[in-house]
Amino acid sequence: MSDIIKSIFEHQQLKNFDFGSKVLKNCSFTNCTLEGGSFANSKFLNCRFIKCKITNCNFHSSVFLNSGNWFDSIFESNNFSKVTVGNVEIEKVVFLNNNYKETTFDGANLIDIVFEGEITSSWFYGISYAENLYYRNWLLKNKPKPLKKPVINLEKALLNDVIFSRGLDLSQTIFPEQDNLLVISKPKHFFESFLLKCTEIFSDANSIDFCKELVDKVLFRPDSRGMPIVLIDLNIFYPSLNQERDKIIVELLKGNLNDTRSYK
Repeated sequence: MSDIIKSIFEHQQLKNFDFGSKVLKNCSFTNCTLEGGSFANSKFLNCRFIKCKITNCNFHSSVFLNSGNWFDSIFESNNFSKVTVGNVEIEKVVFLNNNYKETTFDGANLIDIVFEGEITSSWFYGISYAENLYYRNWLLKNKPKPLKKPVINLEKALLNDVIFSRGLDLSQTIFPEQDNLLVISKPKHFFESFLLKCTEIFSDANSIDFCKELVDKVLFRPDSRGMPIVLIDLNIFYPSLNQERDKIIVELLKGNLNDTRSYK
């Protein structure tokens, strides 16, 4: 693994570059366009990415090598799009006023991280999609892998259609106060209670089936099972083909609907 030390990149367009398996120390990227490039299996130490457009770039580390590491670095006022950050140790890194779209943190270990800015249509996975969620022993029995517990502060971020799943313990994650976000503890019990209320409120089989499918395929998918806390974005209901029903479901999820009026 070779070093890139004290390199300064300003107002450059870097396309299809390969900075894979490098150690970047005291480097800075300012007002650059980074497109279609690779930082795979690389380490960042005291680096700065400022006002860059970062598109289709790979920051992934091999599951088996565990070589990727970001430490004591700053990402500020960047635009990330279709970027993958996987199996990387990220510690004491600050993300200030960045925008993220279709960005995946796939199995990254996030320790003492602050996110500010808008995060849209993006994913945070505790266990990488390249790995199975379960151990398999000689008896072919599945045992869940330990949950990852990221330490993240999202208090000043804006989340829109962001998914946290695949083996995460979100007990040390601080979420922003947004009307569209619902943080649920003990989700298995919560959704059992939710479905029971749905059977009391809705009289038609179609609505009850809709609620069951909503839980199984959207709100509490199989890859979120076993997580002690889940996050729901209530904006998934809009626009809707059945606004009246979805309004009732949102109120149920918020816990604001306690009677058993029938929906017809």
